[in-house]
Amino acid sequence: MNATGPNRSFLFAPGDHPRRAEKVLQVGADAAILDLEDAVAIAAKPAARGAVRAALERPRQCRAYVRVNAFDTPFCFGDLHAVIGARLDGIVQPKLEDAGQLLAVDWMIGNLEAERGLPPGGIDLMPIIETARGLVALRDLARAAAALPSRRVRRLAFGAGDYTTDLGITWTLAEDELTPARSEFVLASRAAGLEPPIDTVFIELRETAAFEASCTRGAVLGFQGRLC
Repeated sequence: MNATGPNRSFLFAPGDHPRRAEKVLQVGADAAILDLEDAVAIAAKPAARGAVRAALERPRQCRAYVRVNAFDTPFCFGDLHAVIGARLDGIVQPKLEDAGQLLAVDWMIGNLEAERGLPPGGIDLMPIIETARGLVALRDLARAAAALPSRRVRRLAFGAGDYTTDLGITWTLAEDELTPARSEFVLASRAAGLEPPIDTVFIELRETAAFEASCTRGAVLGFQGRLC
């Protein structure tokens, strides 16, 4: 598979839970994201890399991404070294806040592609912007992403959970507090020549009507899909 195609749904599963990782690759989402970051306890992170590698080797019905740990943690490079390979479609880079972080991760991926005989730029990179610093730098980040020679960043993603926590605001079912940030994502992506962005997860899973309204709201604002 490759990183092009419909981008309506990117479905997360914890990387250290083999059964969930196997299931998420079969349920019919456009892409699955095997998570090495928030869903995995610090003590379990090294072992989770092996579980993710094993999951990537299994048959699947969607594209496969891995969310690595943030660049400023001790885990990011080890995560990339563990999972970059022919069966991987893309990397999700969380908590992007400045262009230097983006350039460094792109460089790491490029070197691992060359070392492992993979086509240059073949592995997609989808950054999540999810902090106040990231939102303030969003237009610069979008331009930097679009200017990468590897062309591996096609779209950006919004992470409202950490964003609302960072700002100390309440994430309501109506999501009015997210509209300014969402609009900025669409504007920055369009101005930089990137694809429309990917919307945030929705955390109130039992609120079906509110989830449907959130999906509609994101589509109306210009998002092409969402994290799930």
